[in-house]
Amino acid sequence: MARKRRRSRSAGSGGVGPFGIFLAFAAVWVLIQYWWVLLIALGLVVLTVAIVRSATTPTPPVRARPQKLASPPKPPLVMTQPNRALLSDDLAVQMRATKQVRHTRDMQEWDYEWLRLTHPEKSSREVSEIANAHFARGRSIGVNYGDPSV
Repeated sequence: MARKRRRSRSAGSGGVGPFGIFLAFAAVWVLIQYWWVLLIALGLVVLTVAIVRSATTPTPPVRARPQKLASPPKPPLVMTQPNRALLSDDLAVQMRATKQVRHTRDMQEWDYEWLRLTHPEKSSREVSEIANAHFARGRSIGVNYGDPSV
């Protein structure tokens, strides 16, 4: 008769058994119940590994960036001189010139308003053209009473 070969129990019978199924259910229950604790622990482990790796690795040497040969070197920054204080004569001349310019502009505004009143049928563009031609000839109603020779 042929003898049957027997397997030993330690070699495994192909099944997990009741204890293995219990361990699998326990592992699933722990994962469901305490997922947030496991996530925090995993984050701490990753953080610790990153800190240890960055502390043990030497810093790489700094490489010099290559210079572009075609571009000329940048000129140094030029500092402007601070404005010098105006002398009393210069200040008086400057104030007189500013006053004259302001007076002329005021008179031109007055002339423009006068032209708008005297030509109510014209558009503002046409009045501007008349006023510009008027000012270009050196005439002004408010300045020297329209006499360009004075």
